[in-house]
Amino acid sequence: MTDKFITADAAAAELAISRATLYAYVSRGLVQTSGTGDDPRRRLYSVHDIEALKKRKSVGRKPKEAAAQALDWGLPVLTSSITRITDGHLAYRGQDAAKLAETATLEDVARLLWQCGEFDPFEDAKAQPNAWEPELLALTQSLPLTERCQTLLPFLDSGRVTAWKRDNRRLWPSASALLRGVAAASVNAQSSIKPLHLFLAEHWGVEDKEADLIRRALVLLADHELNASAFAVRVVASTGASLGACLNAGLSALSGPMHGGMTSLVELLFDELERVGNAEQVVEERLRRGDSIPAFHHPLYPNGDPRAAALLPHLPADPSRDDLLRVMLETAGQLPTCDVALVALRRSLRLPRGSALALFAIARTTGWIAHALEQRQDEKLIRPRARYVGPEIS
Repeated sequence: MTDKFITADAAAAELAISRATLYAYVSRGLVQTSGTGDDPRRRLYSVHDIEALKKRKSVGRKPKEAAAQALDWGLPVLTSSITRITDGHLAYRGQDAAKLAETATLEDVARLLWQCGEFDPFEDAKAQPNAWEPELLALTQSLPLTERCQTLLPFLDSGRVTAWKRDNRRLWPSASALLRGVAAASVNAQSSIKPLHLFLAEHWGVEDKEADLIRRALVLLADHELNASAFAVRVVASTGASLGACLNAGLSALSGPMHGGMTSLVELLFDELERVGNAEQVVEERLRRGDSIPAFHHPLYPNGDPRAAALLPHLPADPSRDDLLRVMLETAGQLPTCDVALVALRRSLRLPRGSALALFAIARTTGWIAHALEQRQDEKLIRPRARYVGPEIS
């Protein structure tokens, strides 16, 4: 048995099935396998996939239990053609995100996710947000990032455009203005028509080579299927609300520590690593006192987050960071998530603290808008039912 794969006998025992049934699961793509170093003909079976199957079997055919489980890393609950996560790969409308990150800009990805075709909404006159009053920028400067964006966005005309019964093509310029507005609000500045990665690089005072790292990160974080913030956006979009209101919902979800707060925890980990100077000691002391090692496991990527793998190798060398990655792999068999990569990028380029979350919010705005546009086409209100477990009527 290894950290991530087990033998056929162990896998069959875990699922209470025969080996023949296990092989059938493999042929249907439900369980991934891996060869062993000493005997390539001998197969091992993914613990992650085995646990997922056990969870599905425990729910069985009971629709109420199945619906409840679906909201907790469960089975799909909505149809979408935006993003697919499968077999350790992330793809936007069928295009591998890691490959797109080699050359594409966030604007390119926006046109892809919003299905703009040959039309470039960023060239439209309506894609330039109106300026904020300098006094308003000064008042919001000290607010946390998500609250600052939520305060500033209502002052953009494009955010209040009625989306109800309007063709998506008519909303693309407003969507472009909102994306630029979120980027500007994230760094408490007036917006620009420059490519977003160059706008941010100029604001943060970094060179062209470093600007390309920002571009790469923005592309990799543009969307991530039906996460908490995307689902919140879709619920609001299903009511016919404006794109600005939809983004408000996404930002609200992002403000929670279980979603957007992960980069802050990674910053604290890197602070501790810098202070102690020894990755093995930091990991050991954290484990001894019952603390977690944040952002070194993602339920959707049992074999490693492809976004981190597509960003970390391009960052400037950092022996301390690399030592932490080595220790986590050797001691826990865990690979870093995109949150580690974002914080590593922030520290490598000496960007202001909080820039990792800013990059995340700016990039994800692209996906939020795509989800809002797609949900509008469904023309159905998202309204699940609750399973009541309180006291009976007296």
